[in-house]
Amino acid sequence: MTILLSGFAVTADTYYQAGKVVKWENGTYPQGDHKTKAWIVYQVQSDKMFYSIARHKETKPKMEPGEQLQFRVKGTQMTVVNAQGKKTQYQIIGQSEATGQ
Repeated sequence: MTILLSGFAVTADTYYQAGKVVKWENGTYPQGDHKTKAWIVYQVQSDKMFYSIARHKETKPKMEPGEQLQFRVKGTQMTVVNAQGKKTQYQIIGQSEATGQ
């Protein structure tokens, strides 16, 4: 007896959540001995979570507050798909539950 489950399988790669950029701010990350480098830190809100995300070498904002996006979380990485359909990988540097939602 053979059971085909592939029609019912949903991979993590296909599940994206809706979110929006709440704000962005300048931040820094450690780079070597007593050195820091600049990066942009975004706050992204989903229906249940707030995420702080950033990307090395991104020193000018690529997303603006209020911008709608789709995202997928895998471990400490977030894949963001912007309104133009461009995918970008970000590092999750903080997260918290959205209260009062």
